[in-house]
Amino acid sequence: MMNQPLTFLYDHKADVLYVSCGHPVYTDSVALNENVILHLEPASDTIVGFSIIDFIQRFTNTETPACLPLSATFQLLHKTKKRTSQSRRATHRG
Repeated sequence: MMNQPLTFLYDHKADVLYVSCGHPVYTDSVALNENVILHLEPASDTIVGFSIIDFIQRFTNTETPACLPLSATFQLLHKTKKRTSQSRRATHRG
């Protein structure tokens, strides 16, 4: 599952954000807490995605960042356009 792009799908009616490595596939699921469900590859128990329940409610009504007890390593799969200083300013919240 490594080197797969992250796929995001938001279900507005259910207020659930689904995040998966590559195309979503059948997985086993384990509740990390009341709002986060981990999706595990059945053969290896490797985390291949997660869902956040009550996503908008949980992440929009706060001024402090919300954190999940997960870590990640990011790798660029494709070359992208060189960022300009203007785009850096627009995306940096330091």
